[in-house]
Amino acid sequence: MIIHSLFGRHQVDFKASHWEGGRFVSHCAICKGEMVKPPGLPWRMSQRRG
Repeated sequence: MIIHSLFGRHQVDFKASHWEGGRFVSHCAICKGEMVKPPGLPWRMSQRRG
């Protein structure tokens, strides 16, 4: 939790990931924010935060 607070490093919850709309979708295991992984790109926080 300290690293997340200091550096904003998110950790994908791989057990919760699933395929949706042409990309993998999951959430951060620390802050529970939505994360996405488009094909060929790394995991990142979703632009849709609502």
